[in-house]
Amino acid sequence: MAGRTRTRGAALLVGFAFLALTGATVVVLARAEGGQAAKKRSDEARASALRGADAVATLLGALEAQVQNGTSNPRLVAALDARVDAETLRDLLLDEPWWESFRRSSDGFALYTNDAQPIVAARLPPGFDARTLVREARAAARARSTLQVVAGQVLAVAAAPVALAGRSLAPALVSVRVLDAGAVAEVAERAGARVALSDGTEALIVASPQGGAAAGGSSALARGLDLPLPGAGLFDGYAVAACGLPGELRILAVVAAPAGLWASRLPGGALAISIVGVMLALASFAALSAGRGRKKAPRDAGGTDAAAPIAGRYTLVSRLGEGGMAEIYSAVTTGVGTFRRPVVIKRLKPELAADPRAVAQFRDEANLLAAFNHPNIVAVHDFGRWDNRFFLAEEYVAGRNLREVVEQCFARTGRPPAPELIAYVAREILKALDYAHRLENGDGRPLEIVHRDISPENIVVTPQGEVKLLDFGIVKAAEGRVTKTEIGMVKGNVSFMSPEQARGLDVDGRADLYSLALVLCFCLTGRVLYTADDVYERLMQAATGPGQDERALFQRLPRPFSTVIARATDPDLGRRYPSAREMAADLKDWAVNGATPTAHLVNELFGAELKEEARRLATFPTVESSRELVSYSSSDRG
Repeated sequence: MAGRTRTRGAALLVGFAFLALTGATVVVLARAEGGQAAKKRSDEARASALRGADAVATLLGALEAQVQNGTSNPRLVAALDARVDAETLRDLLLDEPWWESFRRSSDGFALYTNDAQPIVAARLPPGFDARTLVREARAAARARSTLQVVAGQVLAVAAAPVALAGRSLAPALVSVRVLDAGAVAEVAERAGARVALSDGTEALIVASPQGGAAAGGSSALARGLDLPLPGAGLFDGYAVAACGLPGELRILAVVAAPAGLWASRLPGGALAISIVGVMLALASFAALSAGRGRKKAPRDAGGTDAAAPIAGRYTLVSRLGEGGMAEIYSAVTTGVGTFRRPVVIKRLKPELAADPRAVAQFRDEANLLAAFNHPNIVAVHDFGRWDNRFFLAEEYVAGRNLREVVEQCFARTGRPPAPELIAYVAREILKALDYAHRLENGDGRPLEIVHRDISPENIVVTPQGEVKLLDFGIVKAAEGRVTKTEIGMVKGNVSFMSPEQARGLDVDGRADLYSLALVLCFCLTGRVLYTADDVYERLMQAATGPGQDERALFQRLPRPFSTVIARATDPDLGRRYPSAREMAADLKDWAVNGATPTAHLVNELFGAELKEEARRLATFPTVESSRELVSYSSSDRG
């Protein structure tokens, strides 16, 4: 009897211990779930802040494109080239119909011809000053943008120099857009959360997706103003994250935090804990039983899950720009120990993520580039998906595109780059095109690849004299691609397009050679061949091809360029170069030792900038344990 009682007592003690243990387990799990939910909301807020920063960067990029287009207006260029007086410039820009589209598209604009106040200004708030941005744009020889707070308004401001030969100080055009609640509502829509633009002390503009008023979160936004960059925290029942923007502003995103722990909502108090404890015990027993004899999942040599997401290896450093399909960033990838390498991330735009044709084209670009192996073609290292958006990780090329090199060369010296440099760059690109045009599939059939977007922007030269061809995003191939361009669809840079491509006809490799010939003409003259005011008119010019005046210009160019350009752009396809190899042969003797002047010029023009970029990429902080594609400085537009 005593033994039986002791057995029952032991069983009772065991039961109480079991209940205590299961109750404690419930509490621990409840706290764990609350912590996980809080982290999830913080991660959501951080992702929303990054998307919001990307949206602001896209807005600034559009403003840069607008002001850059304004600087190429031929009537403005002619007036500045003729050095007309200030009164005439004001009359032209404030009254003339040819400037009306620019006036309508901006909330204010200004024209600077020196380092003092603008010579022409329209609709600018009192206290507005863009002189620092103008100096940055002149130094970079391209459009630059930032955010400013003036008279209580948040302004998006972009400046771009007007390229004129023989000017030590280039005139600069400035465009302004006022960011009101409607504009920020578009940013909130892209972010997928309520957002605020802040100067770190107060929320200047607050908006919600679809422009609606969001309930609550105001005090959380106020407390989130002091978050570090990037930062996230829980305030007043909301998760808030901050991300930097240009002009020392920041964007805050707020999402609802967890409403409470699930254990607090369990019915029946101790009885519920007992039931949950029994369920946990049964589930644990079942899991243990099912797990007997089961092998562990394979792990790689580094001790991590073999199927771990690859996106966590990349930290975005700065936004470089965007194309028709993708946003482009410089980034750093890290590995075991101290391994790190700079890369370029091309990320599909969010508005295209749900477009099957855009996704298929982006995938095709990745698959095609993965098959390339040529020293003059930018290599692809990785292809993946993050936040439901595909991205490409490409070789980082430390250099400048050919347009920047040529424009800076004319701005400093009034002359084109050396002939041997131009011939050398052309031959290196022709080597890349010869490789791409002749590439075959595994069965030995030609893929008939055509790049279709040969332009100065897609050719990069480095301080070591290397030449790289970029952006096969709109390439045409004979097979293996679900996004082959249909006849009648026109894609590419209109200013460097062959007539057959501008007409929407089928094209072959000779279209690329035609485009490269127009690039040579640009390198020698500092201007594009087709200069109509709008894209449609330029497309018509491209579809017609060079006229008598343009062909007379070709003949005035130095040899061998005059004959090479004339043949590559012949209206009769049968008289053009049949291959990149033959075109390269006519430039061979002129390209000897071209790598040396190329390296020297890039270092002379951009050496200090490139060294600073290299230093920043080498020292930029990374998040090694991140399982996301992380952006610390979307606001820093390199």
